[in-house]
Amino acid sequence: MATNENVQNGSRGISRQNSGAAGTWEPDLIMVQHSLKFVKKLEEQYVCPTCRGVILNPHQTGCGHIFCYRCIQGLLESSATTPTCPLDGALIKSDQVFQDNCCKREISNLEVFCTNSPNCSCRMTFCRLQEHLQVCKYESLQCSNAGCSEVMQRKDIQEHLRISCSYRWEPCHYCTDSYIFCELEDHERHTCPEVEIQCPNKCSQMIKRRMLKDHADRCPEVETDCVFKKYGCGVREKRAHVLVHEENALKHHILLVLGSNTKLETQMEVLQQEVLLRHQELQDRSLQVNALEKEVRPLAEQVSHCDNTLSAVQRSLEEQRDHISNVRQQLEELSSVFGPGVAREELDQLRASLDALRQQVSITEGLKDHLGVLNETYMRHKRLLSIHTAQLERNDEHFRELESTSYDGKLIWKLRDYRKRKEAGARGPVSCLSSSPFYTSRNGYKMSARAYLNGDGAGRNTHLSLYVVLMRGDFDPLLPWPFKQAVSLSVLDQSGAKNHLTMSFRPDSNTSFHRPGSAAAAAACNVATGFPCFATHAQLESPKNAIYVRDDTVFIKIKVDTSGLEEL
Repeated sequence: MATNENVQNGSRGISRQNSGAAGTWEPDLIMVQHSLKFVKKLEEQYVCPTCRGVILNPHQTGCGHIFCYRCIQGLLESSATTPTCPLDGALIKSDQVFQDNCCKREISNLEVFCTNSPNCSCRMTFCRLQEHLQVCKYESLQCSNAGCSEVMQRKDIQEHLRISCSYRWEPCHYCTDSYIFCELEDHERHTCPEVEIQCPNKCSQMIKRRMLKDHADRCPEVETDCVFKKYGCGVREKRAHVLVHEENALKHHILLVLGSNTKLETQMEVLQQEVLLRHQELQDRSLQVNALEKEVRPLAEQVSHCDNTLSAVQRSLEEQRDHISNVRQQLEELSSVFGPGVAREELDQLRASLDALRQQVSITEGLKDHLGVLNETYMRHKRLLSIHTAQLERNDEHFRELESTSYDGKLIWKLRDYRKRKEAGARGPVSCLSSSPFYTSRNGYKMSARAYLNGDGAGRNTHLSLYVVLMRGDFDPLLPWPFKQAVSLSVLDQSGAKNHLTMSFRPDSNTSFHRPGSAAAAAACNVATGFPCFATHAQLESPKNAIYVRDDTVFIKIKVDTSGLEEL
């Protein structure tokens, strides 16, 4: 396993980062400053008066004494007033402190032993000590593997990383994936997919862990039902015994299948009779609607005539009121001029005219009441007609659904006007065509098909897109969920050569195959699943060995694999 040479140092670790006032190698030796061993005894002039170690990054004061940069910096920063030299008490001024390069060269050329002596016998100049420690095989280093805190000499680090470190990465003996060594045993014992383990059903076979699920589908020790369970066989034993049973009980199973077919035929007869009754009921309702239309038509005409008469009477009434108002005004004028006796004769005439007018108003009010009664009768018949029309439409829709619905998991869908519908999808928004519902059995899953003749999504304008959708059915609470049956979609060849275009899928964990929502506000069906690029337009319209579009009609077949489904 590849390792990183730049490992973490131990107690004498060296860093390449610079510190202090100048970017030199000296500050990196601060941690080993007092443990250094020089070949010749270190002269006093090279010993820092403050820290008593070899002077690192020497700086000279105004009084001529030399200090480490860190030490002189500490004196300048820690004193509240002007600091003094610890040797002669002279004042130290920061503007008189400077780097002593001459002393630095002298110290850098002094010979020292490696800090790892006596294990390491190397000698080098002081300025080369740091470079030596970067390669010294006796330098203490910490393991570079995450989680490991062991410290060892550089000469042992590679062997540790390769052989003895518990946090090294090693390949699994079975699946070849790499894991941390201390976790490898647990991986092989509990999770490795390539390790062979004993069959949990105790069938004596050793199975790779990743093959357990597939093995369970054929393990002779797993309990399973007879394949004729949906026809009434109640045998449930270990798979090996069930296979023997299926071979030995063939006659019994044939009788069960015949009985089931007889029951289905009886149900079909009952359904056909129900369809005929519904058809007869539909015809009776049609006759009732026609009769109501004939009855309402003269009433509507009479109401219209009464409306015209009422309008005329109202206009006449307004005119008479205006006339009476004028006459009354004239009488008042005559009375003021001639007195009451003069206008008596004219007043009698006006009274007679007023009586005739009142009689005419009374007749008008009677006509108005009769008109109200006729209007109420008309509205009542109109509401009855709307109710019967809606019921007729529902019965017609239900009748068409009963005629086209299948209960064996198969749907043959005839799509007419192929080119017209395809062009409509190309000109406007994406156009979706939906089939009538079909079922996997009499009490099974409810499904339908959807088609986009001009394509949907990735197949837009280039392909035919086909989908299947699960719908909310009456028997959903009794069915197993999620839906797991394989589904195949086909465009049928109309030439007789049976070169059908077919694509299939098996449901996964997608929510499209969960039970459709049962709440009132929930959708009546799931999201459709299928193939946005089922077939190109060229494949459909210009095939070489088939005919998929004939007389502008396409036949689509949906088939659901109903094996394994239990009959309710």
